[in-house]
Amino acid sequence: MLTGIGTISKLNYTRRNCAITCFQSTTCLSFNYHVQTQECQFNTDSPYTKPLDVLEAPGWALYHLQRDTDWELVFRAQANNSLSPYQTWMGNSSPPNPVEDGCRLMTGTSTCTSIYRSDVLTTWDSESISEVQLHMYHKGRRVVYIRFNGTGSTLTNWFSVDRLIDSGWSTMSQSRTFNSFSLKAGSERRFFINQNYGGCPYDVGWMVVIDIDTNIKPCVWDSMSNRPVFLFAPGEDVTRWIDFVHREADVLAVFIKR
Repeated sequence: MLTGIGTISKLNYTRRNCAITCFQSTTCLSFNYHVQTQECQFNTDSPYTKPLDVLEAPGWALYHLQRDTDWELVFRAQANNSLSPYQTWMGNSSPPNPVEDGCRLMTGTSTCTSIYRSDVLTTWDSESISEVQLHMYHKGRRVVYIRFNGTGSTLTNWFSVDRLIDSGWSTMSQSRTFNSFSLKAGSERRFFINQNYGGCPYDVGWMVVIDIDTNIKPCVWDSMSNRPVFLFAPGEDVTRWIDFVHREADVLAVFIKR
């Protein structure tokens, strides 16, 4: 039995039967399948919402059934792999197709060497998107959560303070002061939410992706070479970047709801 995996286990099932059984259930969100033993284990959690509870183990494969009411993963980037999240998001850099299965999970970074980019990003402006969420994960645990109004949004303007609904930072709201709330921002800073600049010692903000698409290193706090790097404020409010009390995530993911 896998640690943390659902409540029901069935033997002598084909993978197809596992999928049908899970889909017909009102509580099953994912399942694990063992090819050798033909065993199914059904999970009441999704690899997107509780990735640590549906981890794969040797010999097992994890499958997620997407329902119409689910949040849909449309983008997943990984830290320190020398691939540009921003250029891939914009469609200027194409990830391999098909992408590795691990690039759709929020855990197991060793099983993903690329970036997952859904075709939805190409047709975003014509899609019926109601909400968007951006998450960051560290070792399978979600450490950043931001939710946006996606109605009538475009590939770039969904990530804006005007569309902000809520976030994991209790102090972040539309009434706060921001000098940057942008996918592109400046220098090499992407997906950048910042309160103010005041020279490098006084820059304070919530999150930033230090990308690989430029070689500008304006400050000590964003001069790392093993890019991309996903930085975030660990508390309820902004962090002063030069203090180096910020944290690093290993996965950045974007989800949509229709």
